[in-house]
Amino acid sequence: MGKLPLFLLPYAGGSEHIYARWKALLPEWIEPYPLILPGRGRRMGEKPLTEWSSAIADTVQAALRSAPRGPYAIFGHSLGGVLALELAHALVECGRGEPVWLGVSAATSPVAREEKTHWLDCPEGEFRERLIELNGTPKELLDSQELMDIMMPVLRADFHLSGTYRGVDREPLTCPLSVFDGTEDTELHEKPDAIAGWDRETIGPVRHLTIEGGHFYINSHAARLAELVRREIDHALTYANARVC
Repeated sequence: MGKLPLFLLPYAGGSEHIYARWKALLPEWIEPYPLILPGRGRRMGEKPLTEWSSAIADTVQAALRSAPRGPYAIFGHSLGGVLALELAHALVECGRGEPVWLGVSAATSPVAREEKTHWLDCPEGEFRERLIELNGTPKELLDSQELMDIMMPVLRADFHLSGTYRGVDREPLTCPLSVFDGTEDTELHEKPDAIAGWDRETIGPVRHLTIEGGHFYINSHAARLAELVRREIDHALTYANARVC
């Protein structure tokens, strides 16, 4: 087998820059492919998406364009976690087959998500307070009205996607699933089934891993997370080979 494509989905408001270090952090046999929604990074000039059907279709097309057919893996953080799950199912429907591994990080499981539909039009002050609570937005961005004016539509769109996501009643996947969470991600730990609920999304092996840090350990502990991702993909490939034998 050649290089294994690893599709990477960022958190709300995130771009491909979140994964800029991963190519150097991962072994050569894993090829990272960051997939981003419109409105940020290299897609800054495009209109952000607020409907799940459009977001999934956009991500599927980006994945199909990015990597050749064959085995692949998917990883997503926070909002990217549920988008990763939907991408896996959508690629199966497209005839691409299941990923050899799916990783979800700092993401509330589909069964534990709460509906929040006010993010598109709530007062800016309320939105800023939520960004401060999450502690993932750089202070220089929060302090710059010019930058916030640019990023606010993207952030509102992504928060709306997160708040309107609904799990789908369907057959679970069969691939290995790794569920990551941070030791200090208190919101995630306080919700019943927020982490354990992911076990329902596959009949394959599920592994739970905890990383030091809060919700955005993907930024503060990138090297550690990338190493765990590499290890989990190794486990998944061993599992796949054992099933073939």
